[in-house]
Amino acid sequence: MSLATGGRAAALLALCLLVSACGARPQYASARMADAPAMAGAPPPPPLERSLFARDPQGALTEDALQQILAAPIELDLPARVGVVPVVTATDWRGPNPDYLRVPAGVAPFVHRLRGSEPFTLVTEVMPIPSGSLGMEALREVAARYRLRYVLLYREVIATRSTVGPIAWGYATVVGAAFLPGQDHAAYGYVEASMFDVKTGLLLFTTRRAVLGKRRSNLWHQDHKLATLASTLAVRSAPALADDVKSDLYRFADAARVENEHRAQVAGGAPVRVPMPPATAVATE
Repeated sequence: MSLATGGRAAALLALCLLVSACGARPQYASARMADAPAMAGAPPPPPLERSLFARDPQGALTEDALQQILAAPIELDLPARVGVVPVVTATDWRGPNPDYLRVPAGVAPFVHRLRGSEPFTLVTEVMPIPSGSLGMEALREVAARYRLRYVLLYREVIATRSTVGPIAWGYATVVGAAFLPGQDHAAYGYVEASMFDVKTGLLLFTTRRAVLGKRRSNLWHQDHKLATLASTLAVRSAPALADDVKSDLYRFADAARVENEHRAQVAGGAPVRVPMPPATAVATE
């Protein structure tokens, strides 16, 4: 074979390889482009229709159920009926019986401020439950008896303290011990409300407000004065907590819309609607 013939053969072979490579690239790119619409067109997961938690006080979740909850769009079905459940300490540690004689003082003003709100067609008080003794599944059954879609768990955590003030030096006299305000009383803690979805068993959000109060008094009936101070703090703070709950509810709805729209864009479907009545100015008393 001559040198010229060998050169022409090599050039022809190189041209064939170049044509083959150029033809393969569009085929690979077309395959990737064809797969993209198929992935984008996958339907988004539906909202949760029931609770995925185990029906026991612990309410355990499997890994699949946990991932399903996180992947589902956020649903908010308002306006709806809501109940306020006071969470109280159990009377007897051996059983789940609550102390019905010690319903938190702030429940009544909290419910009063919530009534007439746009998101709620009805606001009702619900029998108190002991903290952590029955579990969320028992709470769902209680709410079902009231036909409630949502529940607000109301709780007061207020500690009290009494110390001796500088005026207590007057106690050295018998007369001074009877009337001098030598005791410094303080109450501190918080009141909180958590919104609970009865249908799915999910907690939507928690709103908490700090409370602090002080007073001075004489030596007599200190326990009663501390209890009165704590109750007064709760009663004064409950209406403001109710306003915070309504504000946080609208913030939750706004966040749900943003997240649902983002998930719908990724999946190529329609976002789950989050209907909310228009908010009006909060009435003050």
